Amino acid sequence: MRWKHRLNIAVALSTLLIVILIFRNSPYLWLWIFFVVSNFCVFLVFGIVFLRFQYFYPSIFRNTGPEVILTFDDGPDPIQTPRILDTLQKHGIKAIFFVIGHKAQEHPEILHRIISEGHSVGNHTQNHSLFFAMLHSEKIATEIDQFTQNIEPLVSEKITIFRPPIGYTNPKIARALRRRKMKIIAWSVRSYDSFKNREALLNRLMKTRPGSIVLLHDNLEQTADILEEYIHQAKTNGIIFANQENLKKFIHEINK
Repeated sequence: MRWKHRLNIAVALSTLLIVILIFRNSPYLWLWIFFVVSNFCVFLVFGIVFLRFQYFYPSIFRNTGPEVILTFDDGPDPIQTPRILDTLQKHGIKAIFFVIGHKAQEHPEILHRIISEGHSVGNHTQNHSLFFAMLHSEKIATEIDQFTQNIEPLVSEKITIFRPPIGYTNPKIARALRRRKMKIIAWSVRSYDSFKNREALLNRLMKTRPGSIVLLHDNLEQTADILEEYIHQAKTNGIIFANQENLKKFIHEINK
């Protein structure tokens, strides 16, 4: 959040001033300055890379209820997303799909199925640039707005939830989201499902606890392959996944 960034700057500048006053005649002055600046940069990097740090903007990383919220990024995929939807439908589970705008436009039938089966859709930008956080402020706003203009008419509802590509934030992204009153949905369990080791993937997913928000990708074959087993094991461990009522309540609560 903004106050964390401002506090970090204030502390860094104050510490730097004190160091200069105390060690101005010391041969180690530059070493102390380097130490102060390095610490500032470490906090800054943590703020950019880790959404849960909430350094630039608030993020939701847990459900206040016991239900687990599954989230899927980077789709829709013409092969894997339907497989994932089949599994979710079999178990009566509803999820959030953070779709990429241009992919959703290419596969409107899958987007329609996502909505018609009771899932929710989130903004994952129009093109999912890997360098999204490095883009100019106007380009960041364009990526968010193009998604809104192109996808909201297809789903016939206002999309208020957002997940930044790669999960990075900075003041430019925070400013754009604040102006649009959008909410970031982060995660408490990251599957790292881009890695194909089935056992390791399942072990990471078994960290799911009541109220977890789980990050998965619906464009990956290994995710579609393991989803059934993950759901079965999680249910055996007493995990309850969100149904349509739970999911709608979750989104309604964070939009208050």
